[in-house]
Amino acid sequence: MIKVSNVSKNYGDLKALDSLSLEIKKGSIFGLLGVNGAGKSTLLSILNGLSGFDSGSIEVFGLDIKKDKKKIKEISSIVPQNLAFYEKLTVRENLDFFSKIQNATKENYDRAIEINDLSKILDQEAGTLSGGQKRRLNIAIGILNNPQIIYFDEPTVGIDPKSRNEILDSIKSYKDLGITVVYTSHYMNEIEKICDEVAIISNGKLVEQSSIENLQTNLEEHFLDVTEVGNV
Repeated sequence: MIKVSNVSKNYGDLKALDSLSLEIKKGSIFGLLGVNGAGKSTLLSILNGLSGFDSGSIEVFGLDIKKDKKKIKEISSIVPQNLAFYEKLTVRENLDFFSKIQNATKENYDRAIEINDLSKILDQEAGTLSGGQKRRLNIAIGILNNPQIIYFDEPTVGIDPKSRNEILDSIKSYKDLGITVVYTSHYMNEIEKICDEVAIISNGKLVEQSSIENLQTNLEEHFLDVTEVGNV
């Protein structure tokens, strides 16, 4: 379980997270839903050990994030919204490079290619890929270390609906591998498609945390549009 208790994070006068508390079950696909600037990316950065916080506490699978940050980073991976690979290298060269950095096994390497359907484009220069293919390469690099937890920061931004659905289907498969997935989005239909549970965040605060089924019955009580939070 991931347990976030009364966590606050300030950037100067901006309160990015405001006494935020939530719990994420091990082996689940958990959605963080909110408009841009709600605090989703800040929370992901903190959970992955890339950023500190001002107050509160966080436990990740029984590990204290302040005392055991190194261990937590070893079992975690974040797939950023921004593309993080070398466009002048081929898909294969990128995977080879990041595999060496992460000490990835051949099994993990092959699995990343298979899950993200990259086998037919391995020798294609990364900069020439379509938007959806670039996103899939970005995800493949993010799972080379065979993480127990994967954080996805709006991985479908700027791609066509077909590619979006393919990526969402691949993310669902991680649950079958026993991986805990934390997925941020401002699209309700994405959260509905893949998540077991969701937390709605607004202005750094938790609005609601519930199962997808329970959330559906309460949507009209909130500020959310059923299909796209970004419309608000």
